[in-house]
Amino acid sequence: MNQIELLLFCIRITIKRILKLFKAFPLLIIWVTIIIVSFIYAITGKNIVVMPNLQIMIIITPFLVLVSLFKSLKNYNVMPVLTQYSKSSLQNNYIYIIFFIKQAFVNNIWLLAFNFIIYYFVRSKKYIAITLTATVISFVLSFLLMYLKNNLKTKKTNYKKTKRINPKINPLIKSAIFDYVTPDFFTIAVVCIALALVIMIETTKNVNSLYELENPLILFIGLTIILSIGFIGITDSIRNINWKFQAIISPNTFSYHVKRTMLFLITAFGLLLLFFVFIGARINVLLLLKYLYCVVVLLCISIFIAFTTGNIITKGIILLLIIAFTVWISTLSVGLLPILLIPLFAVLIKAKNEYREWSLL
Repeated sequence: MNQIELLLFCIRITIKRILKLFKAFPLLIIWVTIIIVSFIYAITGKNIVVMPNLQIMIIITPFLVLVSLFKSLKNYNVMPVLTQYSKSSLQNNYIYIIFFIKQAFVNNIWLLAFNFIIYYFVRSKKYIAITLTATVISFVLSFLLMYLKNNLKTKKTNYKKTKRINPKINPLIKSAIFDYVTPDFFTIAVVCIALALVIMIETTKNVNSLYELENPLILFIGLTIILSIGFIGITDSIRNINWKFQAIISPNTFSYHVKRTMLFLITAFGLLLLFFVFIGARINVLLLLKYLYCVVVLLCISIFIAFTTGNIITKGIILLLIIAFTVWISTLSVGLLPILLIPLFAVLIKAKNEYREWSLL
């Protein structure tokens, strides 16, 4: 009976932690789940044959390392851990080391999963050695970043008079980075850019193959979906804005926030947009204009929905439905494209009426 109670207790704790993780990063969890399930279905059904490609792997591995290092720069609260072991004989330095080793493992979980994929599908020792080496380096760098940053923070609190190193960065750029660059947005942006780079490498291998595509719509639709997925990440960033400051100290209009958010997204995905235009111009200029229109509409809709109030999961589902509807409309006649303006103006009106409520939350 005790074993059953212990098992039920562990299951209950596991469910609570999964729900907590889902509540913290809902969009990321949804997209990762969709991607994993899609790949499992495609691979088991033999719709996708995984072939070893050194160039693609060399692109994916550094991006996963960058994601790990970016997570390592986060400020980790070590006080609960110190409190937990306050009555033990362990020294604080030892507690820090154990804590950051565990955290380094969590930060590199995607890289470890990628190693398992490489090991399962690739039998060449050269491929496995590259990813294992990158994983070890990423793990060590992640641990050192967190440990050294924590030591630096501890030393600063011990001395009241310390000179703060403040690089001369434009306050507008600095505030935009603090407001918009969240772990969810960064991860989604990295995944989208990585997918675009894979497409870029495959197309640049043989430029003439662009003119020989049986159905060029597939490439346009693929790049449009990649860009739209990247735009969805801004939904998590809007709630990260310091709305109390925006409402009291520096009140700004709705158009100001929209322009600021749009400029940030265009800057973040600028290279991807240029690649989209470059490839599209080589294939078909008319199709390029058609899908650029769809991308702009999806960009505006993503921003407007992000400024509306409500559950972030609901927003994500609505955006996914609009993306699917937009892609479907793009495959039809050009005369049907103005239909996309209906959801655009609908979410615009809703966002304009609700964006002030962010300062009340």
